[in-house]
Amino acid sequence: MYSASTDKQVPPPDAGKLVRLIIVAIIAIVIIAVAGNQAVILSMNFTEFGDQFSKPLYYSLVSTIILSAIALVRVNIIGRSSIFWYGLHTAIGFIGKGTQQPLSNNITSFKAYNLSPLQFVIWQITKILLFGAFFVNIMFGFAAVSFIDGNNLGIENITNIFSLPFVTPTDGSYSVEQVVPMIPSLVLLLPPILAAIGLRLVLYVGVHKIINVITSYLQDSQSGKPRYLNYVSTVETIIGVGIVWLGFNLFFTDQIDYNTRYVIGGTLVIGFALLAFALVDRIRARVLTHMFKRDVYIRILTILAIAVIVGGLVSVNNSIADAKKIEYLGPYTAQQISLNRHIGQLDDIKENTHDVKLQSVSPNNIKNYVNQNKDVLNVVRVWDWEAAFAKLKPEIGLIPYVDFEDNDILRFNGTLYWTASMKPVLPSSVSLANTWYNEHLVYTHVPNGFLTLEATTGQIIDSSKFFKQREIYYGEGGLFSTTWSAYPNSRTTSAELGGVSYNGAGGLDVSPPLSWTFEPNFLLSFPAESVHVMRYKDVHDRMKTLYPYFLYDLFGKELDSIPVTDGTNSYWLIPLIVGFDTHDVPWSVGNPYLRLVGFALVDTYDGDIQLMKTGDDFFTDMFVSQYSDKFTPIPTWLEEQIRYPVELFNWKAEMYNIYHVNDVETFIQANEFYEVPQGLEAYYVEAKPPGFDKTEFIGLLSLELRGSQGRNLAGYMIVENDLNHLGDLQFYEVPLNSTTKLIGPTAVREALDKDPTFAELKTLLRNPRIGDNILYRVGQHDVYFIPVYTAGSGGVVAQLGTIAAVGAAFTGEYYVGLGDTQEKAFEAYLKKVSGVAGSSTSVNVDYIELGKADRINIIKSSFTDNKIEISEPTSIQIPLSFKEGEIFFFTENDRLDTQDFLKKFIDNFVKPRTDRVFMWQENSNLNIGTIIVKDNIPEMHYISIEIGN
Repeated sequence: MYSASTDKQVPPPDAGKLVRLIIVAIIAIVIIAVAGNQAVILSMNFTEFGDQFSKPLYYSLVSTIILSAIALVRVNIIGRSSIFWYGLHTAIGFIGKGTQQPLSNNITSFKAYNLSPLQFVIWQITKILLFGAFFVNIMFGFAAVSFIDGNNLGIENITNIFSLPFVTPTDGSYSVEQVVPMIPSLVLLLPPILAAIGLRLVLYVGVHKIINVITSYLQDSQSGKPRYLNYVSTVETIIGVGIVWLGFNLFFTDQIDYNTRYVIGGTLVIGFALLAFALVDRIRARVLTHMFKRDVYIRILTILAIAVIVGGLVSVNNSIADAKKIEYLGPYTAQQISLNRHIGQLDDIKENTHDVKLQSVSPNNIKNYVNQNKDVLNVVRVWDWEAAFAKLKPEIGLIPYVDFEDNDILRFNGTLYWTASMKPVLPSSVSLANTWYNEHLVYTHVPNGFLTLEATTGQIIDSSKFFKQREIYYGEGGLFSTTWSAYPNSRTTSAELGGVSYNGAGGLDVSPPLSWTFEPNFLLSFPAESVHVMRYKDVHDRMKTLYPYFLYDLFGKELDSIPVTDGTNSYWLIPLIVGFDTHDVPWSVGNPYLRLVGFALVDTYDGDIQLMKTGDDFFTDMFVSQYSDKFTPIPTWLEEQIRYPVELFNWKAEMYNIYHVNDVETFIQANEFYEVPQGLEAYYVEAKPPGFDKTEFIGLLSLELRGSQGRNLAGYMIVENDLNHLGDLQFYEVPLNSTTKLIGPTAVREALDKDPTFAELKTLLRNPRIGDNILYRVGQHDVYFIPVYTAGSGGVVAQLGTIAAVGAAFTGEYYVGLGDTQEKAFEAYLKKVSGVAGSSTSVNVDYIELGKADRINIIKSSFTDNKIEISEPTSIQIPLSFKEGEIFFFTENDRLDTQDFLKKFIDNFVKPRTDRVFMWQENSNLNIGTIIVKDNIPEMHYISIEIGN
């Protein structure tokens, strides 16, 4: 029966509460999983790398503690205030009391809010733990540890900086004597400390006192007694401290001139004046609540008067200096020159006067002269990278899992080679479901990681001649930079490319359950097996993780690392370049401070890192003292392969462009600065500059006069690469008054284009590409050697059409010689200079023009001789088409290159799959292709041969 007792219903379940619990549980699981994964990665790093990983962490921790303590930790145990806890307390008060009460009732006085002594101490420690990550500065931590170990970093000289703006230096070496000893402190220690102190002032003078003013005003207004003068005194203190701090920082500037003393003095006077006014107003606020109008005028007029006086002095000085630049600006310009010559190590550059002459050789002695200079002519770099790449690219063929990553010019046994390094990539045909498996277990390495081409002859060389170890497990780019690789330790068969099984020392074994946390797939795939994991396989990422003190990206580009070999193992040679911001170094004008500490050798197979020292600066000494056990002597086999970093060579050349000018007046007039010709880069070549007894591996960079309407060179810079003279620079300067000019790259191209023999030849070559124009000294002649290739830019196959030797010495007439080889081109050039007429400048006097039908028959015979059927459809319609190369065929001289081109196409694309090709014409091109079916989609892979109409 119905009754009141039976009318009670069971309350419905609280679905919202359940949902909230599930969400909280999911968030907790995610946090635990992420934290666990990071903890496992940290543990793996400690296990695999040891102190290589722990040292940078230690330096980061030191910087965190010191800088966060300076910026955040309060020592006022009596006041014990806290902005954070006061804000939290006030917010809770708002929530608890609601919004019906007046605002002042919910906000208590900031001055009256204090933490207990224990809470205060715990909160200071907590701030370091919470916010310390924002203060990590590994270079500061490194310097702090070195300072603690007894390296004073020139800190004892730092007081000299406060006298620099108030001294008018009379000696150009003044900046070197006064500033250079301070540089270690000015670039390592002081900038982070100044930044931390600045933040502290913002928080505990600025924000702290502003909150105090606001809360005091609200409390005083509630009682009907606002103390405006007291508030004004606080604001004056805040502004005064800020201006004084600004004035203090003006001592740490990268430029000092005749006005700096007045700007600093005026700033400090304004700041201290405001602090004095604040002190007076604080005393008067004991009896007064408002400021008199007269006092307001006094303060404003005082600040304006100081600003006007300083501005007037600056303006007057600038006006006088406009007419007396040398007297006013000269002493400071001299300091800028001296200091930047130290920063760029320009005093170490040997300067030579290059006497440019155009000397003729007796026609009867030309061949003998050519033979006498065979040592230079035999090493002329004929093939540039674009042509070398066009030749090397077909070597990959149809391999879908590697791609080119980088190229380098290397030296082996006195011969230069272009070396292309490769990276593993995931083939586009891999399905999404199989991506993880292929990324981590299959495409773990590059089987044959290097391709090599001789830079003079253009011949492709078997890389195993130099690189016995061609399997790259630690390299650059591709899958190396995006993922890790692994294999189960219990494997009996290998899933890696080619079925190889890695047996090096790279990586580490990870056992369950750590392996499950590192990669959840291992929980299902290898639940009871340990897995060998290889991480940080990109050598730059590896170096950044273990040695984060150095620059691996410089001037917007990744630092160039080159492959080297000891005859058994292969390595990456990575320069250890350290760089510092110099905006706190007087007279540096912000130019970066760069130094080469040494090199790192990274094993391509197991990732092992060896450090080698070459530097002798203050940071090198610091670094070697902290990492003495990691350095090894430079091995003898590396002496012939080492190369001075092109990034440092370019930087020193840029510094030299400005600061080679020692004369103050000339510097201010700025009419003898240099610049690198537009589009030109540093070339690494075998050459014999003036003063050298034999050819050496050098870097070469031409310089021209900045702003000059002419296109002549002011000279050229070289850098030596042999270990005994590594980094030695020499500049060969052409006197400005030289009657014989040294023409630059633009004029060289113009000279070549104007040569009638080349103009005639160019019509036969059909859209030739002009290669690098590199300046060589051959005997007593400065000559540009310029290769001309018959495949246009982007062509897959490049052919050498001719070589031009263009005289760099210019007296009003250009001299151009052409030849099949650099020797013939130089001989033709000498004949031109000597006045020998005519055909000696012709390259290919035996050019034989073949008829179109003859050329087509020659092409067809390459296929019929290999028993390949030729079908000639009127048109081709295939969904996907890929051009695998192009070449032209006009003369008998083109026949061998064309046949070699066809042979590679047949071997790589036809024979492996079919005995039939398709041939069709489009305009002046003859196309030959073969059909390949991938994923049930037909693809046409074809080549194109230009045969004319």
